[in-house]
Parts: sequence; structure tokens; C-alpha cells
Amino acid sequence: MAKKKSGRWAKNIENLNQGISKLKSFPLFESIYQTSAVLSLTDDIVPNSWCQITQVYEEGALHSYQLRDATLIPNYKRNLTPDEWSYVIALALLHVALNHIRPDRTENAWRYACAIYVQHFIKSTKVGSIPAEFPIVDSTSLPLKDEEALYAYFKREGIAPMFSICELGGDSVTWMIESTSEKIPIPHAEKRSAAFVSGLRRSVRKAIKGIAEAREVNELSVPAKRALSWVISSFPLLSALASTFKIIEEADVCDAQHIEIAAVNSELREIYIHPRWEFSTEELRFIFAHEFLHVGLRHEIRCQGRDPYLWNVACDYVVNGWLMEMQVGSMPSRGILYDKDLAGSSAEEVYDRITRDLRWQRKLKKIQTLGGVGRPDMVGQATAKWWTRGEGMDLDAFYRRALLEGERWYSDRGRGFLPAGLVEEIRALNQPPIPWDVELAQWMDQFFPTIEKRRTYARMSRRQSATPDIARPYWYRPEENRQMRTFGVVLDTSASMTRKELAMAIGAIASFALSREVAAIRLVYCDARPYDAGYILSESLLQQVEIKGRGGTRLQPAIDLLENAEDFPEKAPILIITDGAIDVLSISSEHAFLLARGARLPFRTKAPIFYFQ
Repeated sequence: MAKKKSGRWAKNIENLNQGISKLKSFPLFESIYQTSAVLSLTDDIVPNSWCQITQVYEEGALHSYQLRDATLIPNYKRNLTPDEWSYVIALALLHVALNHIRPDRTENAWRYACAIYVQHFIKSTKVGSIPAEFPIVDSTSLPLKDEEALYAYFKREGIAPMFSICELGGDSVTWMIESTSEKIPIPHAEKRSAAFVSGLRRSVRKAIKGIAEAREVNELSVPAKRALSWVISSFPLLSALASTFKIIEEADVCDAQHIEIAAVNSELREIYIHPRWEFSTEELRFIFAHEFLHVGLRHEIRCQGRDPYLWNVACDYVVNGWLMEMQVGSMPSRGILYDKDLAGSSAEEVYDRITRDLRWQRKLKKIQTLGGVGRPDMVGQATAKWWTRGEGMDLDAFYRRALLEGERWYSDRGRGFLPAGLVEEIRALNQPPIPWDVELAQWMDQFFPTIEKRRTYARMSRRQSATPDIARPYWYRPEENRQMRTFGVVLDTSASMTRKELAMAIGAIASFALSREVAAIRLVYCDARPYDAGYILSESLLQQVEIKGRGGTRLQPAIDLLENAEDFPEKAPILIITDGAIDVLSISSEHAFLLARGARLPFRTKAPIFYFQ
């Protein structure tokens, strides 16, 4: 603790002491401060510094080194609040604990790397508040694995000017060393590492204790306790999922999120139950199972551009049908959508039926789900991209694996308790999907079988000279077959199609055509009217392609142009690339649609639909 001084700096020093007291409430920093550092106030300070560190590695008897604490020299002339002092002193303590003060690392690259790393590390501790004038560095583009990785990066790439202002020393260096050793003495390094590890352990224990106390405060009602206990102990399909979720029965929390009855947040692993309804244990079993199936079947991710509320409704119909078939609990009288006529349908099929029936859509807008009237019961802010990387990807894999293990428990025992549709969906979720370009190639293969070689004695074989007495045939591919191998492409070039979508689609088509010996493709651009590009060599599609159009969307004239063209084979297929914002089409030729992932056609079709991403 800093000694008090009278005069103009007394208030600043008082704030400094209060900041250190607040910092000691964090076990990690308390451990470091008590074992590895002392505070010193001196008038010899750099004017624009925040806190400097001095370290003496003093050689003792028998070439050993006395264990001396690092000295922190805060700039008490800065007018900072206690929380801001907590932040500054915490950064200095991290430098000490992480053994950044090394005699063998005196260059700028090491100090800047350490400064940026401790700024990144302290974000997760929620210590203090950042002073308004403090030089925070945008480190999103840097390798933040550890300070060594940053140091190697700066040595390799150089130091940008923006990274040279991040030191606690201001215009001077953050730390100063007096040592006769070329490296940091081992006793010092071990002592500080032990203090850091000890502090981390105490922090974890404190966090776990806080969670346990919070759960005790958030006491569940008796029916909710019994229902959750039943799901965990007596319903193996969902027991693994249920054991990781927190149940919240608080009116304030539900009202803040506009949750009428119940909802689930798969990102936070929380289920919300509004306490005003006073559901029975049997009804809560049904509600818990309903929400856990939303999570395990990854309904949130499978939305893929659909209307979130209508998709939620479609999933509700399917899930509730399965729960009724399995006789899980009893269906609540409110917030549950159930129609026995939809039995056997998937959520995607139910969604398509809803979107084609305007009267059904208007009716559903007034129906209450568990989330409320016109509101979904799957809540959360995580985007689809969040679930594909880092923590989100790990959580998504856990949800899928947990449900699959539950399904295996039943299948291993030969019990037919689970509906067939649910079993198929669970297993399908754990199979890697077939890439869209592979599906498209499989459909195209039926029109372009491999050209078989033929043999003729009218031309001499290249190996004939090896055996002059034996006639060898020449093998060739009929040219007439190659000329008939073509297909039409109607490319929607309206303004609603992005350049990236057009480039991905054209690239995939060109690659397929070259692999199947399709020499040329009949390409027609179309927005408000068609632009016939004629036959284009497949190789040229891999290079720069001039796109015409970028206006409205009317594809029927382009279809008519291809089907009536005299130079276009009658049995050649047509591939239509669009974003789905089109009118109903009349097509007599074999055809398929290629759409961006999440797009939908506004009409029913029996033709194959492929989704690229």
C-alpha cells in the first residue's frame, strides 16, 4: 500500500490505495502482489508514464541470487479513479507474474509484445476500468496465443507505429533491470510462476463457489425440480443435454426478454420458465423435453434464411408430435402447437406447407407459442457463423453428440420407444452432408455418361511398330458424341444476385463440364429480358466472364429461347441459377435449380434443387 502524502497529490494517492484494495479482491492479483511486488512512490517519475517497474537480480553467496520483489512505481500525479488504478496496477503485476522482465530480452519487440498480451489477457478478468487516455491497441489481427508468438511476429513482420504506444512507461520503457545475469534467475521465475498458478486456482474456486451460491439463490419450484430430475434420470435421450442446462424461473428475466411461457437459449445453455403459469410436473416434463429437442436437433442453425418465427412454428409441430407419440409428460393447455395430420413430416416439409398457405400464415401470427403470440421460443443472439468456429463449434458438436448418444442407448437395447422420424433426423445430423457440387454432379451424370472408346483398324496404332507382324487397332472417342454433350445454363443476373454467388455457381459448373468432357455450354443471361451468349467453351468460364443484365427478373423468356433454339439438343438438360426471387416457370425439358443456401423458390417443383454455399 502506498504511503499517504500531504499536499496536492493526497487525493490521487488515496484513489491509488483504494484501487489496490479493490485489486486484492481478485485472488489472482492478490497472490501476485503479496509474493512478488512492492509499491514505491518517488518524485523521479516519467511525466506521461502510468506505472514503471524496476527489478534487481542481486548475486549472493555461491553465485545464488537473492529473491527480491519487483518494485512498482506508479505515476501518482495522474488523476485516476480507483477502478482505473486497479486496471493499471493489474497490468504491471501481470508483467511480473508472467516473467516478462528478462535480462536477455531488452529489445522493443519483446516489450511491445508483452504489453499487448497483458492487455488481451486482462479482458477476461473484468478488473477495473480502462483510463480514458490509456493507449489500448487493436490486436484483432495479431497472433494472441502468447507473448512469444507476438514477439516472433514482430521480429518477422516488423513493428507498426500503432503498436509502439502501448507501454505503461509512456515515453520511457515499462521496466528497468539491474542484473549481472544474462537470463532471468530460475528461483525468481519459479517463485512468480507459482504465485500466478496459485492465484489462478483460487480464482477458479471462487468462481465455482459463486455459481453454486447463485444456483442456491435461484431456487426452482418443486414441480420444476421434479420434472428436470426426471429428464436427467429417466429419459436417456435427453439426459446428457438436460444435465448441462440451467433452468431459470424468474419473472423479471422472462419479462425482459418478452417470454410469455418458456424459451431456450442454446448459446447460454439456459431454459426460461415464466413462474406465473404454475405448470404441473407432468406439463414441465413436456416443456423441458420440447426445448431440449430444439437444441439437440439444432433447429436454430437449420433455419438458414427462413422466416425465424414460421421456422420455429414448423419445428414446434414436429417436436410436439414426437413427444405426444412418446407420451412424454402431458401437453400443456397453452403455447403448444400440435396437429396429428402432420405426423411423419419433417420441419422443412411443414415449413414449405406453411409458406405456401397464406391463410395458415395469417392464422399462425395470432397463435401463442411457448415464446408468446407471434414470437419464437428459441432465443439468443448467436449468428450462424458463430456456431462454425471456436466455442460455438465445440458447443454445436456437443449438442449433436449428446443427442446421438441418447438415441444409441435405446437402439443398443432394441427398444422401439423413439419415433422413426426422430431417429432418422438424429442420425442424419451426425452425418457430414454431401457437398452441393457433388450432388449436382451426380444429377448431371445421368445425362453425360462416360464416352466409351472405340477401336478401328483404319488408323495405325502408336504401338504398331513394336510388333510389325501383329495388327493393332487404334482406340478413339467418337467426335459426334462429344459434340452432342452440352447443357444449357440460364443465369439470373438480376440485381438481387450478388457477384460472389454468380462467381461460385459459374466456377462449379465449369469444373464439372471439364471433368465430364463437355466442350461447350449454352449460356443465357437473363434479368428483365434474355441475353443469348451462345455456346461458350468450358475453359473460358474459369477466366473472366462478362455478366450482362443486372436489372429485373423474368426467366421464362430465357427458357423459351433455349427450348426453341434449333442448335440446342432436344434432350439436353437446363440448369437454372437464381436467388429464388422469380415467377412461376413452365419448362418441358429436363432441368434443375441451383440456389444460394437459404434461398427458396416461390412455387412447388418436382425438379431437383441444389443449394450452394
